[in-house]
Amino acid sequence: MDDIKNLILDKAKDRLDRFGFKKTTMDEISRDCKISKKTIYEHFKDKEHLFASLLTRECHQTIQIIFSRMGEISDPLEKLTQLIRTSLDFFNEDTFITRLLKDDDALFSAFLSRKYHKLIDEEIISIIAEIIQDGKQKGIFRDVDEAVVSYAGFRLFQAFSYMRTVEFSPEKEQQGYYTDALIDLIIHGLTKK
Repeated sequence: MDDIKNLILDKAKDRLDRFGFKKTTMDEISRDCKISKKTIYEHFKDKEHLFASLLTRECHQTIQIIFSRMGEISDPLEKLTQLIRTSLDFFNEDTFITRLLKDDDALFSAFLSRKYHKLIDEEIISIIAEIIQDGKQKGIFRDVDEAVVSYAGFRLFQAFSYMRTVEFSPEKEQQGYYTDALIDLIIHGLTKK
């Protein structure tokens, strides 16, 4: 991605984080970038496109951060376990993407439409499916439909992280109890007996 496009996305990210989608304008982003609106429109067709590009960039960066924290792991069972642990740890941090995903207010609702969630979800689900497929080929995981299991596992992960609808015990959460329970459920559902 070129420098101007990244500058625009960085300034848009700052604005979105402070004011939300509805209160952020292309004029303000233009002023923040010290470039013309015309230049912004050369890279993005409208505000929704700009913020969709921002969400895509941030999600790709999040995936890169998570995998870099995991390190190189060849064993599919260990890789899946570490992916869950590392992802849950990441989504407990106060980052732009976690604030965006956890926001219950209407600040980002127009921006986080279903189609953008679907694009990101599909990418993450395909990563999980690849790990499961590898585990099946190595005889570690049962013969399951990796697309269905990946989807279900991802939804479970969301319920334990940024889409949680119940309060967990802070003590148990600090001890990793809920992370261990999620890993236990997924891994025992996948591994051959």
